[in-house]
Amino acid sequence: MKRVELYVNSTKQKAIMLSNQIQEELLKSGYEIVREAPDIIIGFGGDGTLLNLLRERTYSLGAKYIGINCGTLGFMQDFEVTDIHQFVQDIPNYIQQKINLISLEAINGKEKKVFNALNDFNIQNKNNKTFRAKVEISNEFLEDYIGTGIIFSTPTGSTAHNLSAGGSVIFPEIEVIQITPREAIANREMHCLPKSICIPRNLTVSLSPNNEEEIEILSDADTVYTGKYERINIYKSNLSLTKLTDKNSSFVKKIREKLI
Repeated sequence: MKRVELYVNSTKQKAIMLSNQIQEELLKSGYEIVREAPDIIIGFGGDGTLLNLLRERTYSLGAKYIGINCGTLGFMQDFEVTDIHQFVQDIPNYIQQKINLISLEAINGKEKKVFNALNDFNIQNKNNKTFRAKVEISNEFLEDYIGTGIIFSTPTGSTAHNLSAGGSVIFPEIEVIQITPREAIANREMHCLPKSICIPRNLTVSLSPNNEEEIEILSDADTVYTGKYERINIYKSNLSLTKLTDKNSSFVKKIREKLI
């Protein structure tokens, strides 16, 4: 794996400076810096850097990813590089971590649009009104949801918008889709799940409209669809991301240092 692409958040001075230093060390160590067909992509920035990269490449990288945190939280950027020489020398020893994505298809008449997400899909009313939908899991009725919206997150995305909405933190190794209601209404006449629920990733969650309102769908906080729909299906994607990370990397440590 000698062909390396450097993907730099040019708005962060630290990212620019560190990428220049690492590029110099990579060249000394026999690596080739490329723009096309890399074996490894090294991302310099915060979590948004990885998400921007995935959007640009339509969520299909075709290369292994190493994230260097040059932002604030950096939950998905595994490395805090202090020894540049050691970081480059250790690249062949980093372990692979496969991260599965989720997909969403929005069906309206004969039109079907498919989107992918690393973190989550957030579905809400387009005009900031109450969002209503019939929710099914593998074609079995679950509830008539009414509230602000619903978040469908991966374990990776469990620490993002899902957490702010009251969802649970999920270890990356646990293969689930988490469904988190945002401000679900619960009273004598309306009965919605007030808390998140985790389902196996081999199941499909489906929504169908309970009114004629237009909706908005956000993939990893980016609006990808607005309008009416007849059915929405959320399921495990056939796309995945392969990260290279240090064998000593600890998810518990990340939670402790970045969330508590």
